[in-house]
Amino acid sequence: MSQIRRYFIPNAVVFITCVTKDRRRLFLNEENIVLFWHTFHKVQEHHPLQLLAYVIAIDHFHWLIKVDGDGDFSKVMHSFKRGFTFNYKRRGRIQNPLQIWQSRFWDHVIRDEKDLENHLDYIHWNPVKHGLVKQPQDWPHSSFHQWVEDGVYEPEWGINTPKNIVQMEID
Repeated sequence: MSQIRRYFIPNAVVFITCVTKDRRRLFLNEENIVLFWHTFHKVQEHHPLQLLAYVIAIDHFHWLIKVDGDGDFSKVMHSFKRGFTFNYKRRGRIQNPLQIWQSRFWDHVIRDEKDLENHLDYIHWNPVKHGLVKQPQDWPHSSFHQWVEDGVYEPEWGINTPKNIVQMEID
């Protein structure tokens, strides 16, 4: 029996971390990025949600989401992980059982504006943290570019490590 307690708060913003099993570098393959988005949009049809920010790294992803209705992001994650695995297996004509994801995911309900800012910065700095690029603007699979377009970040943001995320160790 799981000892994890999840708190579903209607209209809350939630930070999600989801990791591939054994840190498999699944998202080095562009076809898997396309499958990620196809699956996400299908899930969104059944579980209305707003995706506020995201990053897809090579072996994990982070979301900042707001789930409509009861705020049950666990249903969203179950649907996404199950749907992605099903689509991946179908595309590859895989018949045998396959575990793509770690069995759990990590969540954090955003508490206030400062917490939101910290998690936005964490998401957008994540590809630099993992050595995938030197600056956030160089990573294509992130909402950073949209946040720059919206005027929240300057295009050169992230040249240096943001001080507010130095102590955040999430993945």
